[in-house]
Amino acid sequence: MNGMLPGAQPAQALERNPLFEEIRKSALERLGLAHEAVMRQTDDYLFDRSANNADGAELTALRDLRRARARLWQVFERSLDDAFSALLREPEATVARHVLNLLSEDALEEQLASEQMVDGLLRRHAASLELLEQRLAVLVDRSALATGSNPIGPAALAKAMRESLASVELSTGLRIAMYKFMERELATALTPLYDRVNARLGDAGILPRLLPTAPAREPQSATSTADAGHPAGHPEQSAGEATAQDQALFSSLVGMLQSWRQHVMPAGATRGNGAQLAVPELMSALSLLQRETPEMLEQAFSDGGMSLGDLLRREVLAGARRLGMGGDDLNLSTIQEDAVDLVGMLFDVLLDERDFEPGIRRKIGRMLVPFVKVAVKDRRMFVYKRHPARRFLNAVAEACEGNHGDAPQEKEMLEHVDASIDRLVAEFNEDVAIFEVLEQELRGFMTQQRLRVEIAERRAAETQRGRERLEAARARAAGDIGVRLSTRQLPAVLEQLLSGYAIHHLTQLALRGGTDVAYANVLAMLDGLLHVSDQAAQGIVEPLQFDRSGLLEILASSGCVQAPAEAAIEAIARSLSQVASAGASDLSLPEPMVPGAPAAPPVLEVVGGRDQLDYDPDVAERMRGLAVDTWVQLTGESGRGEPAKISWISPISSRFLFVNRRGARVLVASAEELAAMEKAGRLQVRPSGSAFDNALQQIVGKLQTKMAA
Repeated sequence: MNGMLPGAQPAQALERNPLFEEIRKSALERLGLAHEAVMRQTDDYLFDRSANNADGAELTALRDLRRARARLWQVFERSLDDAFSALLREPEATVARHVLNLLSEDALEEQLASEQMVDGLLRRHAASLELLEQRLAVLVDRSALATGSNPIGPAALAKAMRESLASVELSTGLRIAMYKFMERELATALTPLYDRVNARLGDAGILPRLLPTAPAREPQSATSTADAGHPAGHPEQSAGEATAQDQALFSSLVGMLQSWRQHVMPAGATRGNGAQLAVPELMSALSLLQRETPEMLEQAFSDGGMSLGDLLRREVLAGARRLGMGGDDLNLSTIQEDAVDLVGMLFDVLLDERDFEPGIRRKIGRMLVPFVKVAVKDRRMFVYKRHPARRFLNAVAEACEGNHGDAPQEKEMLEHVDASIDRLVAEFNEDVAIFEVLEQELRGFMTQQRLRVEIAERRAAETQRGRERLEAARARAAGDIGVRLSTRQLPAVLEQLLSGYAIHHLTQLALRGGTDVAYANVLAMLDGLLHVSDQAAQGIVEPLQFDRSGLLEILASSGCVQAPAEAAIEAIARSLSQVASAGASDLSLPEPMVPGAPAAPPVLEVVGGRDQLDYDPDVAERMRGLAVDTWVQLTGESGRGEPAKISWISPISSRFLFVNRRGARVLVASAEELAAMEKAGRLQVRPSGSAFDNALQQIVGKLQTKMAA
């Protein structure tokens, strides 16, 4: 027996293996279609943008892209072929190399786009990839595939994308857009490809009964980043996405809503005696409101004190009467009332619970009528998470919440949202396709903004990491020196040396990775010097010997070199001699030349001052479990709220770094500080999920409260 797993074959035989060749050809064929779809999307993207720009840059880019299309696929295909060939070779031993390169901002943005693409595809296809990589490992006679060696895995596809884009001259913005188009296309294209390859390998006897351990799931986040990663579809295309939980939630919601309406209906009132609007008549009345929003609704959008559903119902019926559709006894049907009430409550919650500027509240409110139209014709909007209208509302909420237009990019985002809503109100005619178009355009614009935000987040995290490493290094050095200072009375020069120069030098050593030996050697050298000082204090005059070269290195790290350093060493020696002769030493060292070198050991305190905080330990424990990308609502001293996201958790202090929508740092706090802020009403953890999902959940809660009362 050669010890090979069942179904495995020697690597040198795989090139002649029809199964391996079949997998390679199938993958290249399917990925070729995906690549072609990306080229078409990019072509359309540039053509659409060229209509809004007079300088002709997009048309030039479009021409360059069309010329380079064949070259792009040629390099992409060659990269994938190389990946398949590499799978046949024995894995090479690798040596970890840590190389730090300074990247330009453009290169960093492109790298980030590539990493996002890999992360998104890995999350989406985790279960299929697990099966595929185990089977491929058996096929090539290995215990496991090395990371990134799957020739049709996300890492290899991102590598092929990078190499193809590097072969042509395209702008950074266009490259980033193409990464996003590729991620969207592969999000769906890889599913049948992975399923087909897994099934073929299983049929060939390679781990036919293998089951995944990783659950298959859609990538989601508190800010609806999942929506940005997948193409929008019509409701008919999304029928399989409505879960039993979504269906149950909607049924419960409608049931409670109808029960509540019966409860609040005036005694003796009977529904159905008057005429009811037909759907075409209702649409006509809604179109009238869509073209010209009544003053009462405009006011309700601003102050939030009135029920939008009640106001809209009255305005619809009044408009229908003006159009001659009925008299004073005109009513809406139960289904029509459900649509009006649900959308009204949806916008009530959305406008009340989210941090929108007054002007944005009015702008978002103008979408109320189009959304009622959608709800009347297609109740699936409340069930299917990927309904175009639902996705567009999520994108608008994400773009506007916490956006006060303070920075140019924020103002530009609000202007883009304004234009999208204006277009929806002007053009919507019961065809939900416009929601899909507007959502994709808005998401495309947000993707560009998000890349800049993520770069800002990275820089904020790097800055905070540097600060904490410095704090930790100083605390370590101060602690080590403090122990030595606390047990003896030293001459002024030695105390100055240890509390200033030595702490600074040890801090620098602690900041350099892998310098524990050098750090320990410095402490040993200082212990030797202190031993000499102890002998001098006992009157032992000879010999007073210490490591002068080590002291010169300590002094040099604070900028004390050459003649001043020699003078400092001489001052230390004379001071020790004076102490040994029972004399008082009044000598001193020159001040350190390096800014920030501490003159005395800092007082060590508990991080965040938690010994004086008012907080619940159970809440602090809950806060400690918060994950990166969790959103919270922060309330400042002025009472103004602002959404903030956990961008980074320190491995040193376990403190949380919060950033705003622009990626700028707004708070660094420990779990105990967060618990104290929640107790003081200054912090509230936001529920995960999209704005639409959260609003539905809150509507259920509000109806349950009303029914209980």
